[in-house]
Amino acid sequence: MIVLSASILLVWFIVSLLSQVTRVPLAALKSRDVFSLLPRWSFFAPRPGTFDYHLLFRDYLTDGSYSAWQELPLADQRTISGALWNPEKRCRKVLSDIVRSLIQLRETSTKSAFVMSIPYLITLNYISSVEHNLHAQSTQFMILRTDGFLTANEPRLVFKSDLHRL
Repeated sequence: MIVLSASILLVWFIVSLLSQVTRVPLAALKSRDVFSLLPRWSFFAPRPGTFDYHLLFRDYLTDGSYSAWQELPLADQRTISGALWNPEKRCRKVLSDIVRSLIQLRETSTKSAFVMSIPYLITLNYISSVEHNLHAQSTQFMILRTDGFLTANEPRLVFKSDLHRL
């Protein structure tokens, strides 16, 4: 009985592994897989993102000047311990998804609808909740896009908000 169980698990493991690392057509098996026993993990999405987005903010000060732009990271630094314990990962993922939603909405919405959208208001709320300059009266945020890792191209402006009172 143990040998039979081990054999079934071994075959299941091999077929699962093949569906991950090769382009072996497993459509016949997948169509009969009613209980989704053959997973398809997309560690790297079918169309991996080719851009990185950056969320920055600055403050408008009472003396009429602006503070320097400060980046709010959308991803954590990768560490070995982060593979086992990373409680901030979900917060960063939500923020990253909100920024991507903002970018999609910007292309399809009017300005008045865009600034009243849930992703915009969540981003503004998040920006307003971080620590600001003591003399700040308003804040502004922007989203930049870079062409991924180790690129020589300059970041491109995707969106810059109006000033919002703190």
